[in-house]
Amino acid sequence: MTRQNIGIGSAANDGNGDTLRTAGTKINANFAEVYALLGGGDSSNLSTQITLENDAVTFEGTSDNNFETRLKVTNPTQDNIITLPDSTGTVTLDNTIQTLTNKTLTAPKINENVALTSTSTELNLLDGVTGVIVTEAGTQTLTNKTLTTPTITAPKVGTSINDTSGNEVIKITATGSAVNELTIANGASTTGPTLSATGGGTNLNIIMTPKGTGSVELNKAAFSSSTITANGAASTAATLIIGNKGTQLDVSLANGTTIGEYKIFTNKGAGAMHVTPATFRGTDTKFVLAQFDGCTCIWDGASWFLVGNQGEVTVS
Repeated sequence: MTRQNIGIGSAANDGNGDTLRTAGTKINANFAEVYALLGGGDSSNLSTQITLENDAVTFEGTSDNNFETRLKVTNPTQDNIITLPDSTGTVTLDNTIQTLTNKTLTAPKINENVALTSTSTELNLLDGVTGVIVTEAGTQTLTNKTLTTPTITAPKVGTSINDTSGNEVIKITATGSAVNELTIANGASTTGPTLSATGGGTNLNIIMTPKGTGSVELNKAAFSSSTITANGAASTAATLIIGNKGTQLDVSLANGTTIGEYKIFTNKGAGAMHVTPATFRGTDTKFVLAQFDGCTCIWDGASWFLVGNQGEVTVS
């Protein structure tokens, strides 16, 4: 209702004011409305849980004790409007641990330098770390990161692969428009791992270059072999050619493909092994190995040369 004012007349004791009964009725009505507002609808009793102080609204709670909650405002320097939403929920404070659900943060600012890390169930902020959030499909550079058991598909390595101390283990030099590469395969059980030249080229060498006067040192070396038991061409892929025929064995030897290429011939068959190179040094055309004989040939870029033999090798 509108506040009811007591009529006091125009001057003292002029007989124009309210009667005592009328004035008392107005006073009672005014207080009844105040009590109704401050007493939770009860016009007879004031609330015991909510009180007004000079600068705060005080909430006692359900327990009458020495602990209260006071709702205050900072001294305003302008007219402010605080709107409560048409919803049920809990007020969120700036320095308490609370969970926000279904909230949209528009242009939020995190008031510290932070980086993000994730586990399988949560996203955590790391205090005191400066950085940029890494996205799933973004092109970004990671620095000082440890990847534990990662699966990396076709990674691009800049210049080197380093050890845990940051020292180079393997240096990588890029070749423009490269189509050939090394393929490394592991092995199962008794099969050793392999290192192969692969790519768009047809006949590819693997070049190993020591530094300065150094050498390529092998703990133990073995040559690929091919056994030939019938007249025909020696394998161009194998280094060791093993002859094994009971009668004369005629073998043709194609020109080499790389200067310094080796061919080793051994004959364990009863028949003599006649080897005819496509290009042989000098005027000779072939060499013959008796049973249990062996010899070594080397390609100098133009012809095959005999550089050593065991037993009796006939050159003709």
